[in-house]
Amino acid sequence: MPTSLLFPFHFISNRLDTFNQDMLERVKASTSRITSATRSPCFRRWSPVVFLLLTTVFILFGATCFFLFEKDPHEMTVRKWYINLGSERRQFAKSISSRIFNDTRNLLIIIDREQTERVQNLLIESLKRYEDKLSIVPPSRREWTWISSFNFAYSLLLTVGGGFKVPATIGSQIFAVFYCLFGIPLFYSTLALIVYRLVSPVLKWQFLTRSRRFLLILFIFGCFILWTLLIGICLYYQVLNNDFWLSILHAFTGSLTVQIPSPVQITTCGILFLNLAATISVSFLLLILLVSLSVFFPKELLLQETERAVEEKLERLTPPPKFQVIVDEAGESKLTTA
Repeated sequence: MPTSLLFPFHFISNRLDTFNQDMLERVKASTSRITSATRSPCFRRWSPVVFLLLTTVFILFGATCFFLFEKDPHEMTVRKWYINLGSERRQFAKSISSRIFNDTRNLLIIIDREQTERVQNLLIESLKRYEDKLSIVPPSRREWTWISSFNFAYSLLLTVGGGFKVPATIGSQIFAVFYCLFGIPLFYSTLALIVYRLVSPVLKWQFLTRSRRFLLILFIFGCFILWTLLIGICLYYQVLNNDFWLSILHAFTGSLTVQIPSPVQITTCGILFLNLAATISVSFLLLILLVSLSVFFPKELLLQETERAVEEKLERLTPPPKFQVIVDEAGESKLTTA
């Protein structure tokens, strides 16, 4: 094959190699800058605040997107539901009235159109009262308000399963997948970082031996149980007035991020309260995990390394002592500090 025909392929191959090398160098430079920035004392000091603000903005962004995706389609769904319910009632009332008067062939019953409509309206009213006895729950128009969308976005990151509310539109479902993929690690990393920063000074205490750390774990676990019982009592007096043990069950399942009560049983503000309470419960569990790791893996938590780094920094900041040589009358030299 002539060399002139292979020239374009060689040219493209060289350009690709150059492009790959440039991209590799840029990635290495960006990685080194990010690494140096994360190791800086300023970033270590303000990283919990930065991650907390980032997580808050992420939840607000998710709530706004869910609200925009679901608000109008949900209103249309609610309208169709009520329209279909009314048409089904009227159709059922017509079929019942026609059956009643067709089965009375041997009776002298004369009924006109107005009386027929009156009978059908009475049947419709009777059907409404019968539906009320069946406790049929219609779709709520306030299911996808902004505060409800915020609760949904918050519960997704908290991984609290309810099973009672899912996005209906395709765009919202796709967004929910990527929202969970990026949001759940961000949320729990932020929570773990905040808990670690709060508890790490306590874990560095010299008198906090291994046995005392075991006692600290038991104390934190007791606080978790008391906190969960307090949530259950609040649910019993404010939401579920009929069943105490059901309130306790909902409190423990919510604290363990398993499930929260249905919105039929609890208000929007109540769901927000449960999400915040579950966040505090998860913080207790993360605290138990960190203290347990400090018992068996203190080096991995950088507890001893941090103390050594502080000592080395103090040694660098402390100026070295100055010495001077003094010669006495006998001609002997002595080394003394200045």
